[in-house]
Amino acid sequence: MNQLKVCLHKKNAHTLERNEHGKWLLDGKIITQEKAIGELVEAVQDLGYWCQVAKDVLPKEDFNMVQEAYEYHED
Repeated sequence: MNQLKVCLHKKNAHTLERNEHGKWLLDGKIITQEKAIGELVEAVQDLGYWCQVAKDVLPKEDFNMVQEAYEYHED
């Protein structure tokens, strides 16, 4: 099973990891796979909400700059 580490950027849940033994950890504490999936779903929902807020409140040029920053990947 591959290792995984994700920064959730949400209150009371910062880092979700799956270690080399397949154990899920939330901020260093072991959790169930179901809890891990729930945390990921909640983080994605929060992200969608904040993206819509940014689109609604930022001038179009600023929002486009934010979108470009998220799309940037170093090779």
